[in-house]
Amino acid sequence: MMQFNRDKAINLLQQILEFELAGVVRYTTYSLLINGHKKKEIVDFLKEQADESLFHSQKVGEILVRINGNPQPRITPIPELDSYSTKDILNASLVHEKQALGMYKKLLDAVKGSNSDIEEFLTNMIEEEGHHTQELVEMIDDLNEE
Repeated sequence: MMQFNRDKAINLLQQILEFELAGVVRYTTYSLLINGHKKKEIVDFLKEQADESLFHSQKVGEILVRINGNPQPRITPIPELDSYSTKDILNASLVHEKQALGMYKKLLDAVKGSNSDIEEFLTNMIEEEGHHTQELVEMIDDLNEE
């Protein structure tokens, strides 16, 4: 078994915590700005993402505390969009999901072989984030076909 690099794991978990908390704000705000004929479907999806980001931040925070980290009450800055059209919101959401996926993969690489509990959690998170990424790609494709 590899040596567990607690400091690196704590640092990456804190970054993910801040990113997931920003997701709560991002998706909640985006859900308020959607218009168009697929409004309900997209708003429901964005609200689900906000709820899920909150759940993810809680889970990440629990792991952070479990390895003796001290969660900091911060969020990652959320970039302003030039336009808040449905397409721009979905594209920004796709970028966000891909960044989250990258962060979880980076942490998995850092803990691989050293902490099976965190590895299992991260594998599940990567699968979930990958699924959301695919959902967003499909939603954007649907918009492009109109």
